[in-house]
Amino acid sequence: MRKNKLMILVILILFVLSSLMTSCNQATQSSNSTDKVRIGFSLQDMGDPSWANMWTHMQNKADELGVEIVLSDAKSDPAKQIDSLENFIQGDVDALIVHCFSSDSATATLQNAKDKGIMIVAFDTYVDIADSYFGLDNYEMGKLIAFNASQFIKEKFPDGNVEVGVANYPLNQVCLDRAEGIVDGIHEYAPNAKIVAEAQAGYIDEGIVVGENFMQAHPNMKVVVGIDDAGLVGIYESVVAAGKAADDFGMFGIDAIPEALNLISEDTIFRSTIHLDLNNIGERMVQTAYDLYQGKEVEEVVYFPVNTVDINNVKEYLQK
Repeated sequence: MRKNKLMILVILILFVLSSLMTSCNQATQSSNSTDKVRIGFSLQDMGDPSWANMWTHMQNKADELGVEIVLSDAKSDPAKQIDSLENFIQGDVDALIVHCFSSDSATATLQNAKDKGIMIVAFDTYVDIADSYFGLDNYEMGKLIAFNASQFIKEKFPDGNVEVGVANYPLNQVCLDRAEGIVDGIHEYAPNAKIVAEAQAGYIDEGIVVGENFMQAHPNMKVVVGIDDAGLVGIYESVVAAGKAADDFGMFGIDAIPEALNLISEDTIFRSTIHLDLNNIGERMVQTAYDLYQGKEVEEVVYFPVNTVDINNVKEYLQK
């Protein structure tokens, strides 16, 4: 009987020790999960296909690094972005990747983040207090779009007399700069061309409406340039529906979204786009945010690689 009691006592001791070990392991796992590096990403609008694709690559990179990345979609609302940034700051993120509507709108909030030791990576819109900036000169990008259009104008309209429509998006500084570059570029590279209409068309649904208006108000319009591909894809649909697609009609954009690349490859009136390799940029921003958190030195300014895509090289980009 005494031996049985001893055995029972030993079993109880082993059970208690096992429970304690399990509790310790759970506590360790819980502690590890809270210690995971957290990166907040504030994006202007996930409705843009190029940014949506970039986000997928950012998530994959975060998984590779073993960090957590959280998205806040501002849905084209600057006030909503400020709220999201404040939530990120209160939520103790370790780094922020920020796609600001303007350099001024979020500076005060981002300064609060820096005061808390949060590292900041600025995307597309330059912010002077950021630890690292990924972007480009959007005014020059607008001029490049106009230059691409001007080559078509010279080929199809030797005297340069042609009506041009501009798809803009005056809700953020990036697109304002691009639109300004487009207008100045048309005046510089195709001085006899006449810009007869400008309208907001940053997304496909906007583009469809703008395209209908362009074709109705300006039936002789032959060139459309835009601050992104998405709006132009919508305008393209309306131009085709109006029976205006012809050999002497040209559309020129930027972002190299799949829809635009497919239209270019089919030798349609969508003549060219500009590839920025945003998927790679997204991955590099996540890596930079993580490196900043670890105290490593990073590049302060990283410019997007830029390449014009047309019928001559579009297959290369479709394969990518």
